[in-house]
Formats: sequence, C-alpha cells, structure tokens
Amino acid sequence: MGGIRRLVRRFVFLALLLVVGFTVYNVFFYKPKVVGLEQLEKLPKVKEVTLTVTPRRYVDLVEVKAYQGPKEVVLFRGGLPPHTNQITFKVEPEKLGLENGPAKVLVEVRRFYVLREGFEVQSFVDTEPPRVRIIYAPYTVLQGGSGGIRVKTSEEVELFVEVGGHRFRSYKVSDDNTYIAFFGVPVGVSTKEVIKVVAVDEAGNKTVIPLGTGIKKNRFRRVTIDLTGRENLVRTKIYSLLGGDLEKLDFVTAFKEVNEKLRRRDEERIREIGKRSRPQRLWKGKFIQMRGSKVLSYFGERRKYIYKGKVISRSWHLGYDLASVKNSKVPAANSGVVVFAGDLGIYGNTVIIDHGFGIMSLYAHLADFRVKEGDYVKKGQIIGVTDMTGLAFGDHLHFAILINGYEVTPLEWWDARWIRTRIEPVFSD
Repeated sequence: MGGIRRLVRRFVFLALLLVVGFTVYNVFFYKPKVVGLEQLEKLPKVKEVTLTVTPRRYVDLVEVKAYQGPKEVVLFRGGLPPHTNQITFKVEPEKLGLENGPAKVLVEVRRFYVLREGFEVQSFVDTEPPRVRIIYAPYTVLQGGSGGIRVKTSEEVELFVEVGGHRFRSYKVSDDNTYIAFFGVPVGVSTKEVIKVVAVDEAGNKTVIPLGTGIKKNRFRRVTIDLTGRENLVRTKIYSLLGGDLEKLDFVTAFKEVNEKLRRRDEERIREIGKRSRPQRLWKGKFIQMRGSKVLSYFGERRKYIYKGKVISRSWHLGYDLASVKNSKVPAANSGVVVFAGDLGIYGNTVIIDHGFGIMSLYAHLADFRVKEGDYVKKGQIIGVTDMTGLAFGDHLHFAILINGYEVTPLEWWDARWIRTRIEPVFSD
C-alpha cells in the first residue's frame, strides 16, 4: 500500500508542477501580440480600425489611447467580444480634439487584471481631404465609348475615375501632382449614372467629385442568331472548348456553358491582363483597321441565340468582327508592347498589345502569332493572320479596344478627328 501511496503522491506532484509550469509560462513568457497596429500610423478624418489580439485567453481589457503633447484621449477601452480575438472601433480625430500633426498611440493589453503589455505606434493625424481641380474633361461620352481627364491635386493621391461601379486608374505625369486617366463607359452602364473622380490621400482621406461629363445614349444593334440546322459546326466548336466526355453533353446545355460561363471566365482574364498597362504613352495618332476588311459584326450588339424556336442564350458582342480573304494579315493597330499571345478560350489564339496609360488592343481568332509576349511592335506591323480559332464560325478577326481591361468601341479610336479633339487635350498642360 505504501508504494501505491508514494506513486499517487508523485503523480499529483507532477500534475501540480505541470499546471504551475503551464500557468507561469502563459503568464510570464507567452505574451500576447497585437496585429494591425500599422492602421494607427495614419489617422484621417474618419477611420475604422480592427486590431487582432492573439492569443485571447486571459485577456481582461484592451485600451487604446492617443497622446498629443499633454493631451490624452481614449480611442477604445473594453474587453474582447465573445468568441473572437478582434476589436473594431472608429477614430474621428477632430471630434476627439486631436490636431493635425504627429501623435503617439499606445495600445495596452491587460491580463489577470494586473499584468500589462504595451505597444506604441508613432502616428500622424491628417484630417484634410485632398483638393482636386479638373483641368480637362469631355462634355459628354458615348455609352460604350471612351473619355480621358487631366486633373491636379493638392497632394499625392491614389486617383481613379468611377463609372457605374467600375474603376479606371490614373497615372501621375508630373511632380506637381498632375494626373491623367482614360476611362470607358461599359455597355451595361445607364446614361443616368454620374461619372465621379475619386482621390484618396496617404492617410485615407477621400474626395469624391462629379466629373460633369454626361453619358450619351448609344442605340446598340439587336441581333438574332439561329443555331437550328448548324448543330454539327456549332457542336464541333463548343465540344472542343469544353472537352471531357462529349457523348454526355446536351447541345443546348453545352452551348450555354460556353457562351455564358466560359465567356465570363475569359472576360475576367482580359480584365486581369488590362491591369498590366505601362505608365507611358506608346502610341501615336489614330488606330488603324485591318486593310481591306469588311465589318461583319459591330461593337455592342445584343445577341440572342435561338434553337428550334426557343431562346437558349444571350450575350454582348464587345468588339468589331472584320473579314477580308482567308488568312488575312493582321496589323498592329498602333505601336505598343505585346502583353499576351496565346490561347484565350472562346477568343481562340489571341494577341493583346499594351499602348500605355491603360489602353490596349485585342486581336482574336488568329491562326498563329508572329509576335511573343514582351515584343515591341510598330503601328502596321503584322502580328498574325486571321482564322476561326475559339468560338468563331468563319475566318475573321475579332478586334477590340480595352481601357483597364474593359471593352470600348474601336470606332472612336479609328477616327483621327476624335483622337485630336478628345484624347490629345488630356496630354496638354
């Protein structure tokens, strides 16, 4: 019996030692950390801050204070909410009596009511929103069309044009905080939308002003395409794009999958490519149309596909379809750098050229490429030949103009007068 008692006592002693050791470790060595302190380095007019305290156990109180000279203000004081280790609070310096200029923020985490860990942040209060002056903006822009602006700001900012929820980035072109931006009006944007210029300074202060540019209605064509009787040709195309077990694919379901789901996927890829534009002008003058080509389809066509008398799918056509002879040579519409040359799903073999400042041109359904990614090309240089790769049912070129990855009508960019009156002023002081 004595041996068993000694064994139990040892077990109890080791358990107590383990508990004490675990407690001492957690109290004195496993100190909490605060993630997100960088949010406190700049304090604009209004800012919502979320801090993460890890680990949350044993934390009784979190206190955030700002100091400016002798002034002390509490930004947050309270415990962690149930089942989370995050606190969120709003900072409004002017309401708290903080002035623009340097400040110090101290985040204090209290455990067991007596143990404290402090985290200090050197901060700067800036409640002045940037001032924006419009130097040039068009009076109107066409639905599906393009425009450009030149603005000057009171400080360095992130500036963009917002059109119906779509953002078009700007580029700083001089040390006096002058910015230019090109933007488009995507085909689905209403003429009632207000085009805005948004400027956000380093602290996070935002200025939003209406551009004053109206949106002019564009009467897009409506086109009905009957697939009845063309099943073999269409099936060959859509099945090659989908792949998989072709015998199990229903014709209508397969067509909708390609025309809708794959189209959205490929358009999203184009949006991503459109973000890679260089901050410089690589092009000059009007863009050129493929020589001797005839227009088969226009930009903005609202296509309705019917099969055996029923509507099975719809889409927007966001470029010009141009045809000449089979395997026609395709010239670069203007000078620039190739940012994509490869397979692009429903667009088939595709080349995309960056012309700078967000403007790109796209050439789809090609047979092959005579350029590769990274190549500089001159206006008129042959980049490939036409074919019917991708979702094309005849030999032609699908040509598009992109701004930040959004398609706009090429018709304007083919017009020398429009370039001279609407685009060149963007570059003028």
